Amino acid sequence: MKWAWLGALCLAAAVADAAASGESREAVDPAASRASFEVSLRVTGPVPGRFRRIEGELLEDDRGRWRVQVRVDAEGLELDGPEWMLRSTRSRSFLDVENHPEIRFRSAPFTRELLATGGALRGRLDLRGESRGVAFTLLPADCDRPGRDCDIVVRGEISRRAFGMTSQRVWVKDEVGFDFRVRLRDPVAP
Repeated sequence: MKWAWLGALCLAAAVADAAASGESREAVDPAASRASFEVSLRVTGPVPGRFRRIEGELLEDDRGRWRVQVRVDAEGLELDGPEWMLRSTRSRSFLDVENHPEIRFRSAPFTRELLATGGALRGRLDLRGESRGVAFTLLPADCDRPGRDCDIVVRGEISRRAFGMTSQRVWVKDEVGFDFRVRLRDPVAP
């Protein structure tokens, strides 16, 4: 019982500290957002796919810098290709969705203006039990309130070898393209 009170006290202190710092949080709207990817077969070309669910938040720190955290449901993978390729992509030798059901990205801090102007969005990608630094491209916004009136669009490529996905090298190219289109919910007060 003594440890439960100590844990509750620590949690209350963390919540009070976040509220005092003035941090704001804007949640990703999963119903209006999407995450897709593309792998390319050497013979027949690109095969698009998508993940059924994307979640996350845009967080402001006490210095006015922002970072984004995104979680993608790897188990909800859908692929517009042959059934063997879907099985292979979900398998232990590729995404290994059974042991790694989520793909996560956490950006480095950036200014809010980046959402409007576009540019490099650096961060860490956790994929298939591996964590690597990556740089995606945030496209310039088509509206005055990115995430509300238009999608926040992020694109990029990763090397599947860098994340331990070395199977099917004869048939599948190394580059995997990602495309995130994000809408935000209304801001949540701390």
